[in-house]
Amino acid sequence: MASKILCLIIMIAGFLPAITMATEYWVGGDKGWTLDVDYQAWAKDKTFKVGDTLVFKYTKGHHNVFKVNQTAFQSCTAPPPSEALTTGHDVITLAKPGKKWYICGVPTHCSDHNQKLVITVEDGAPAPAPAAPAPSAEYWVGGDKGWTNDVDYQAWAKDKTFKVGDTLVFKYTKGHHNVFKVNQTAFQSCIAPPPSEGLTTGHDVLTLAKPGKKWYICGFPTHCSDHNQKLVITVEGGAPAPEAPVPGPAPKKDDSNNSYKVTTSAYKIFVGGVVLIWTILTLV
Repeated sequence: MASKILCLIIMIAGFLPAITMATEYWVGGDKGWTLDVDYQAWAKDKTFKVGDTLVFKYTKGHHNVFKVNQTAFQSCTAPPPSEALTTGHDVITLAKPGKKWYICGVPTHCSDHNQKLVITVEDGAPAPAPAAPAPSAEYWVGGDKGWTNDVDYQAWAKDKTFKVGDTLVFKYTKGHHNVFKVNQTAFQSCIAPPPSEGLTTGHDVLTLAKPGKKWYICGFPTHCSDHNQKLVITVEGGAPAPEAPVPGPAPKKDDSNNSYKVTTSAYKIFVGGVVLIWTILTLV
């Protein structure tokens, strides 16, 4: 009997590591993801770890969520619209430790209404420290000449290796140029998308989020077609993929604190262990 009890204790101990619970944080608590909320005050007393999730809750169509780098965060410069999360219930799993920056890309929401969040994610397990990832590079398109007419941007890009996580900075006089991310067909024919898709700040920062070919043009008439203001690069998958949104139904709020709650997977594992142990006991 003593040996069987010892076996049961060992089995229970084996389940304990699996019961480590990830935390789900509702960004902004009751207020959600909206205007004029002090998100740094909200995050100040929280410890974010690898495996935790952020839930950005808002009215669909009124806001969105962009994961950006520090430069874009400080200048409130949103990436292309195709990189936005727009469901109204955007769930992001924190896959890696380090600083994470998020903004709303709707005009003035970040710059005038402080709809932005920066957090530090800690390593969630006491495992040996992983090798430091290669630092991302920031490329100022065209170098000293910037983004303008009659520059050979392919010659500028020729000796550079662009990788996932790197950023492109398009620097120009505001109102004299703009930046459009296009496909290969539009690049070759110098056809710009609708004006609403253009970047126009004069200091446009784009994070290279995925590997593959990327095409950019200036949408001002004749700037692309007659003055060669266009750039094509190939992005290598040199860094781990960024945190991807995880689809899922809206969770029920916890009456005690709806700013966060734990996932149910650990509970299911625990229940499975209890059932197994009860089965063994009935056979003793």
